[in-house]
Amino acid sequence: MEVPHDIDAVLRRLLEGSLEGPEQSMLAPEDESYLSSLIASVRCGRRAVLIVEDADERLRYMFSNATRAEAVTMLGKVVEATGRRLADGDD
Repeated sequence: MEVPHDIDAVLRRLLEGSLEGPEQSMLAPEDESYLSSLIASVRCGRRAVLIVEDADERLRYMFSNATRAEAVTMLGKVVEATGRRLADGDD
């Protein structure tokens, strides 16, 4: 039997696999595609704020390539753009 050289890395991989969630995505194919394009943008250096609400209503978030101030500015832009669309009748 072979013993892995880095047992900590093996354990991390096992734990990450168990935290990933369901094998089947709950997203529609077009949403999967859009999410992939957003991730590609972040990987290219674009600023991002990612917010996920867990089942227990706790928020997990990440600022990528941005400071906290830049993240708050981005969130403000989202609220403003959403307000404009709602005011214009675009649901």
